Amino acid sequence: MDKQEYRVGLYTLFAEMLKEPTVEFVQELPDMAQYCREAFAALGYNIPLAAYQGWGRWAGNIQALKDAYLRAFIFPPDRRLVPVESIYRQWTFDETAEVPIAKEKGYLMSDAALHMMELYKQYGLEIPREFQSMPDHLCLELEFAAFLLERESAERQAVYIRDHLDWVGDLYQDALNLDIPQFYREVVYVISLFLAHELQAITEES
Repeated sequence: MDKQEYRVGLYTLFAEMLKEPTVEFVQELPDMAQYCREAFAALGYNIPLAAYQGWGRWAGNIQALKDAYLRAFIFPPDRRLVPVESIYRQWTFDETAEVPIAKEKGYLMSDAALHMMELYKQYGLEIPREFQSMPDHLCLELEFAAFLLERESAERQAVYIRDHLDWVGDLYQDALNLDIPQFYREVVYVISLFLAHELQAITEES
């Protein structure tokens, strides 16, 4: 497997880890941790094994992981993590916008979301119903990165990753501040480290 295949695999894997867990997903957690170890080594990304080696202990414990998912991302509303790019961006950079929230953060459907919608349209992709109000949810953005890695030039891939995946470090800080369940703290941490390496590699190549 070459480096590009490992990158596609990691983007796809991390997208799945942000969705509600299934029985099949939980059963495969030990293999996922092993895949991360192999992929990071192949890519030369220094991501500590301690950050993800414990994922396998959740294997077979679907109810515990479902509970952790709900507490991390769904309920209670004031203590949940919202892995959506718009939340971390200025709502719009349109100087003519007169709405009060124009220059604020923390709102859905920002310029970033509208741009993601346009990208999906360009490639003939549909937004799943559950993500209609947040087309820039991190799991969709990771899936789209994998899509581009398989179909587009390195330059176009780099532009997308730079433009849409540089905010996940802030997401991890919120995961810490909100004290979300450990499994999902670890997931967001590993994703943030992976994307930091991706962004660094892009900068070094440009």
